[in-house]
Amino acid sequence: MIIVAAHPMALFPRGVRWTPRTRPPQPATRRRRLLVVDDHLPSAEAISAALSIAGYDVQFIQGGHAVISVVRAWIPEIAVLDINMPEIDGFAVARELRKDEPTHAILIEAFTAQDESTIRADGIAAGFDAYCQKGCAPESLLHLLEEIALRPI
Repeated sequence: MIIVAAHPMALFPRGVRWTPRTRPPQPATRRRRLLVVDDHLPSAEAISAALSIAGYDVQFIQGGHAVISVVRAWIPEIAVLDINMPEIDGFAVARELRKDEPTHAILIEAFTAQDESTIRADGIAAGFDAYCQKGCAPESLLHLLEEIALRPI
């Protein structure tokens, strides 16, 4: 019996871009700033560690309350937001980032357990640029970030 394995990346969906927005190219020596916002601390820590290893300058915030005050002091180029957070959800965080002048150009990616079809319309209306479902391998998120940030990894 011969078993033919699929290309490893065929097993991992890459996520979905919702807008054509990107970031300009940058010197290879500079790490892109990336903010992770998630109310589940182990998830935020794990994804932050994976993104840091991949070459991003990562900070994470547990929940949506502190986002605006944190990004005023440290403006990221990309924000990876959970949708389902208590009190202030990812949609509200994205809307706040879009209306504040220093943060309106941040690339915003939904990183949620919800299915893409259930949040797409609300996500685009809130200002999200892309979607990746939680539970996939970190490579899925990394490839989508590579695509929207114009940064090879």
